Amino acid sequence: MASIHIPTLMLALLSGFAMLGVQLWAAQRSRLHYLDLGVWTWGSWTLLFGFVGLASRLVLPIWFSALVGNGLIALGLVFYNEAIHRHVLGRSLPRWMWWAGPAVAWGLTAWMLTWPLALRTSAISLVFALLLLPAICLLLGPGWRGEASLRAVGVTLVAAAASLMLRSVHALTNPDEYQDLMQGSLGQGLTFLFSFICLIGAGFGFVLANFERIARRMEEVASMDGLTGCLNRMTADALLRHELERGRREGSPLAFVLLDLDHFKDVNDCHGHHAGDDALRAFAAEVRARLRASDVVGRWGGEEFGLVLPATDGSGARSLVEQIREAVATLQLCDGDGRAFTLTVSAGIAVAEPGGQLTADQLFMRADRALYRAKDGGRNNVQVHDSGLELGTESPVG
Repeated sequence: MASIHIPTLMLALLSGFAMLGVQLWAAQRSRLHYLDLGVWTWGSWTLLFGFVGLASRLVLPIWFSALVGNGLIALGLVFYNEAIHRHVLGRSLPRWMWWAGPAVAWGLTAWMLTWPLALRTSAISLVFALLLLPAICLLLGPGWRGEASLRAVGVTLVAAAASLMLRSVHALTNPDEYQDLMQGSLGQGLTFLFSFICLIGAGFGFVLANFERIARRMEEVASMDGLTGCLNRMTADALLRHELERGRREGSPLAFVLLDLDHFKDVNDCHGHHAGDDALRAFAAEVRARLRASDVVGRWGGEEFGLVLPATDGSGARSLVEQIREAVATLQLCDGDGRAFTLTVSAGIAVAEPGGQLTADQLFMRADRALYRAKDGGRNNVQVHDSGLELGTESPVG
């Protein structure tokens, strides 16, 4: 009957976990050190030393090899659970899980030292499979909506747990193949190999999931205004052009609004820039609270913001912006010294009608001129551009 040389198999697994550990260590030394790779790195090194512990029975007492090897492998699986728990939920495992897994593995191993190896293998394989279940539940639940690589980690861990359970059953039904851990056996070798190869594969998948997350964060940073959480001007301007083209194709109007906080320099001068930053964040929150999912708010610069409102005519845009204006006027803000202050906002609206040929720049200039009239008319009001009026050559509002 064909068999697998177990010492060679152990060496292959040791090499695999060593390479994974080195790659994770290298990633830790990069700018990704703040991600969850550190915890997974500890888990990989712990598993590596667990396999070293199991292999040490060639020169050390079996009881020592079994306790050290099984205990460290159980601890390594807990590290993996911790890494996935942090990655998916943003918090650590419950404390009891840290000691429960290794304690059960050590206690069970110590209790079964005099049992036949087949029974010990069956029981400890089942324990290892159960230790993977919390991570699997997370990955197949809330984690499934995360990075694509994280789904691959979940599927791989399912395969690892299934293989460990198969090993548990196989040890019970084929005890003659489990007379010694280093015994050449096809069933023992394949289940052992596949179980832990899957864990190595899950490790590489977890690395990719972290890189996917950092790439998405970098994309968000590149498109968002860090202070207010609105889109930055470049991204919002690109969306304005896109929505203008889509409205032209679909025959629907598009409203563009410029919002400018009145006398905002006085807020910074009298109450400090920290209070000004708080005011900008509060203003942005009020705006976002009143927008539809299809609407876009971007920070055009300083205290000026832009709204892109698809499928919205002049009256609809004015109604929305009046709600924003009234809400902003009722905001109660305080500076660091407890001094209260308020905000008001002026707005200019321009609408690209269906069938029109306005460019994004022309639409922006119309909204800018309407905003200029709102400022010139006493501020804290809303003006809609009227294409029937002669616009003149007013300079843009600063």
